[in-house]
Amino acid sequence: MTAGQRDIFYLSAPSRELAETSPYFEAVRTKDIEVLYCYEPYDELVLMQLRQFDKKNVTSVEKQMVDEKEDNMAASDDVDSLPKTDADSLCKWMKTTLGNKAKDVKITRRLSNHPCVVTVAEMGAARHFVRTAFQGIPEDQRYSILQPTLEINPSHPLIKKICTMRTSDANLATLVTEQLFDNAMVAAGLIEDPRVMVKRLNEVLTLALEKH
Repeated sequence: MTAGQRDIFYLSAPSRELAETSPYFEAVRTKDIEVLYCYEPYDELVLMQLRQFDKKNVTSVEKQMVDEKEDNMAASDDVDSLPKTDADSLCKWMKTTLGNKAKDVKITRRLSNHPCVVTVAEMGAARHFVRTAFQGIPEDQRYSILQPTLEINPSHPLIKKICTMRTSDANLATLVTEQLFDNAMVAAGLIEDPRVMVKRLNEVLTLALEKH
């Protein structure tokens, strides 16, 4: 571990490859901290219950993201980023578009390669709940229980394109926004069956190909 690191950080993912390409790992990669990968669901459950080891807190990377204070302003000195007024307006539009699926939509500076990420208060507990207790619960109630926050990267080409497309092609912008949100939920392990996205994905592809 890095000298002075007071927490043992871990990240749950099905494989090392998925862990290293995860938006959650990307968010902490520049912090010079070591992260323990756990590949089995019961590994995460054990670490959640352990809480401390060798006088160090055992903390998930996702929880660190939720607890860590971040300046929500879009980086004004980043020429590739949306201006703050556009970023704020887009957040409001995306929140309206997603409705009760997202508790909030906000800007994050922690991402570089990913367009967005979702955070919830207790990610590990949420994943366990999805695996064990989501059957039979209506979709709208699922989001009310999870209360995910969507954090968007104002420098990513997809986010910038949605910002302009919401006025030029609102239907496609809405479909892409919903798809990005579901993609982020899948990356978080919070969607039980990703096949629910197939219909919308086909609609997105159809509208995209109509331009060519």
